[in-house]
Amino acid sequence: MSAQSAVAPDHSADKRYSNVAIALHWLIALGVFALVGVAWYMIGIPKGAPERSFWFNLHKSIGTTVGVLVLIRLWWRLNHKPPVLPASMPAWEVTAARISHVLLYVCVILMPLTGFIASQFTKYGVKYFGLFSIGPFFEENKPLRDSIQQVHEITSYVLVALVVIHIAAALKHLLVDKDGVFQRMYSGK
Repeated sequence: MSAQSAVAPDHSADKRYSNVAIALHWLIALGVFALVGVAWYMIGIPKGAPERSFWFNLHKSIGTTVGVLVLIRLWWRLNHKPPVLPASMPAWEVTAARISHVLLYVCVILMPLTGFIASQFTKYGVKYFGLFSIGPFFEENKPLRDSIQQVHEITSYVLVALVVIHIAAALKHLLVDKDGVFQRMYSGK
């Protein structure tokens, strides 16, 4: 520790997330974007087409990976406090940010969970990037799979809406408020 930092410690790190939290945030974000893109593409592939199983397995594999990353992120978040929001933020905005973050967590937990469980009620399970199979752990049950899949699909629409709101809010902080909130989620100083 230098003499200067002992006298006047640099608290800029307290204003941003840790590198682990930042890396997990962006990996999950990239995964979610990939999942949405693959999902929108794969649902248009006719049943019986040879490439259909590739895209569905890719979606399941990415979803399983995102699910694991979300669990790691949740554990990290429960054990590491986020940086404080600026005092200049109105109370309603702080409340909205907290609610939207909770809803984002609910969706990114529910999405991979319901997708994985629905896959376990098919005869296929998950073929993880073609490397190995996970399940199926249960007998094929189309009505149950369809019900779980419906929750998965509805949650996907809620998640996309929340992501749009999240990005809009981040851009507002960057371009309008210029309050440093946006900078908390990237590793530069």
